[in-house]
Amino acid sequence: MRFGDILRLCRQNLWRRKSRTILTVLGVIVGCCSIVLMVSLAQGINERNEQTLKQMGDLSIVTVYMNGGGTVNTGSGTETIKLDDKAIESFRQIEGVSGVTPMMNFPYNATLKAGAGGRYVADYVQIMGIDMDQFERMGYKLKDGAMPSKDGQVLIGEWTAYDFMDMLKGGDMRYANRGDGSYSCTYNEATGECEEPEDQEPFFDPMKTQITLVTGADYQGDPSTMQMYGNMGGTGTQSETVSLDLNVSGIVKADGNKGYATSSGLVMSVDDLKALIAKVNPSAAKQGTTYDQVLVKAADLTSVPEVESQLKSMGYETYSYEDMRKSMEEQTRSIQIILGGIGAVSLLVAAIGIANTMVMSVTERTREIGIMKALGCYVRDIRVMFLTEAGAIGFFGGLIGCVLSGLISLGINLIGMTYFASMYDVSTSDAESLSFGERFWQALVGGEDVTRFSVIPWWLFLFAILFSTLIGLLFGFGPANKAVKIPALDAIKNSE
Repeated sequence: MRFGDILRLCRQNLWRRKSRTILTVLGVIVGCCSIVLMVSLAQGINERNEQTLKQMGDLSIVTVYMNGGGTVNTGSGTETIKLDDKAIESFRQIEGVSGVTPMMNFPYNATLKAGAGGRYVADYVQIMGIDMDQFERMGYKLKDGAMPSKDGQVLIGEWTAYDFMDMLKGGDMRYANRGDGSYSCTYNEATGECEEPEDQEPFFDPMKTQITLVTGADYQGDPSTMQMYGNMGGTGTQSETVSLDLNVSGIVKADGNKGYATSSGLVMSVDDLKALIAKVNPSAAKQGTTYDQVLVKAADLTSVPEVESQLKSMGYETYSYEDMRKSMEEQTRSIQIILGGIGAVSLLVAAIGIANTMVMSVTERTREIGIMKALGCYVRDIRVMFLTEAGAIGFFGGLIGCVLSGLISLGINLIGMTYFASMYDVSTSDAESLSFGERFWQALVGGEDVTRFSVIPWWLFLFAILFSTLIGLLFGFGPANKAVKIPALDAIKNSE
């Protein structure tokens, strides 16, 4: 028999008992939907975990620091290690490292002033120095403006403009939802509840306004703000302050893993920060420069464990999100196995239904089998015919089940995006402002700021269809063997 003949007989035989065939296929559909949706929910958990880690910072960054004095064993004894320029060069030679920058913090109190007469004041500002040549390699991003190209130019953190107080209005401040919980609500005395304020524009545009930096070795803060907060334990020494006019060339996108100053503070080159420290305390500048921390960026996530291992072997302490990421992946994998097992039970029940249908089919078609054998039909053709019927039930059940699973998954995401917007890292107003087409697309493919409840990767659809077909063939193999073992004469005599 030609395979085309087998397919034609398969279609005729399945459609001859269409009610039974439809019910059997329906069982496969339910089983396929169960296993796909269960695994998709686990994939959704994994996507939410990844979004959470991304909000914490760059996952490929390894922070290197010293825990007191450090030594490392060498062939000739022990050697004292430091986080200095020599160490940074050695880090850049490690395989799998794409960028390295020191992260040097300004060790003195500093105040920023802007506006006529220093009207706007931001006290206790963090100042950080990095290697500007490594800015892009390390994954720093500019939200606005450009890199410093002249003396006196610096970068400021994304939310630094909101740290300024209007001293002519009693320390009034402007508010914005920073996405990290900062200034997320204000107390309403009338209702007694904490309410989220509307986003406001800062007092001035930092890109167009000159900023004055005030600091000193004994500087304690701006007198006006210290008086506002009860002097905070002292008046400080104002006679030894250093005043420096700065121009902001760009605004850095906040990333807590690359320094708090990227959120609220100043970011300048390491050389400029060293020069500033030399002005404030010349004696400290004469000592050798060591860094508080060094950021090492791995080329990709797979290189992080090896890079971190080599840094530790050099005697340095390290920190990264690798352990946390692995722990969350293991938890998600366990959830996937559990949910996938629950779905597999439904598919097993459907497989038993396939076996039952094929056994009934063999019993009803015993005379037909005998006639086929008497006419010289090969035994393998009879086996292939029954296996094709069983496989067809599994294939079409899996195919329809995948389509149905995709629609259900899309519906879950649309409902979540419409009614549970706070779980997607977007405000309710932002979710409501999206058109249905935009919500539909985000629910289907996701996005940088969108986390879906149900995620079905393409390989899961392919796996489900192949697995359903394989289940059909596996549970149809027994009835097919039973069919080929029936003697031709006994089958012809059978009147059933």
